[in-house]
Amino acid sequence: MRLGILVKEQNMTKVSRYERVRIVSSRALQISQGAPVLVKLPKGVTDPKEIASLEWEAGVIPIEARKKAI
Repeated sequence: MRLGILVKEQNMTKVSRYERVRIVSSRALQISQGAPVLVKLPKGVTDPKEIASLEWEAGVIPIEARKKAI
């Protein structure tokens, strides 16, 4: 799987659970290394995995999974 830097909301429904895990974990790594957070956080949320999950639910993660055509 190759990760890009553009996201298209309509593609988020076609992402497998493995791709979702890969995208959210990659975003959590970026956040832990100082990347800006793209959603407003509830009070007390500091875990990068939780923040990345909130971003996924909001549809704002700037990463997409690109699949090879068969």
